[in-house]
Amino acid sequence: MSRDSVERQAFETYLTGFHCAEVISKTIVEILGNNHSQDIPIVASGFGGGIGSSKEDVCGILTGGVIALGWLYGRSEPGADITKLKDLTGAFRKRFIERIGSTKCPEILKKLGEQEKMIKCKKLTAEMTGALWEIIG
Repeated sequence: MSRDSVERQAFETYLTGFHCAEVISKTIVEILGNNHSQDIPIVASGFGGGIGSSKEDVCGILTGGVIALGWLYGRSEPGADITKLKDLTGAFRKRFIERIGSTKCPEILKKLGEQEKMIKCKKLTAEMTGALWEIIG
């Protein structure tokens, strides 16, 4: 699947009513063929618009991406190797900061400026979903 296709799917998922954290996590897990992708929004629901929709703290796009990575590469037993998860999470965080300059929702919203119906957040969510897809490889 191409990055453009991934971004398009993420944007379309956003339009169904899911928020940033739900969109990136659901899209990535779904594309990778995990048959539990319908459960991902449950885990990500509290992270949209900053934690608890506070428009403060860490951006939901970043937390949603980390949720997807944990779901795909995390451990279920203590002592299991999570080196790949740490590497991918670090790479995603770095790419996120390079793109937008912050991990904090209020700073990102200020940089994005005025937006109708959160369209700039939707576009950034789609773009970063594509970036995460590339990082996963």
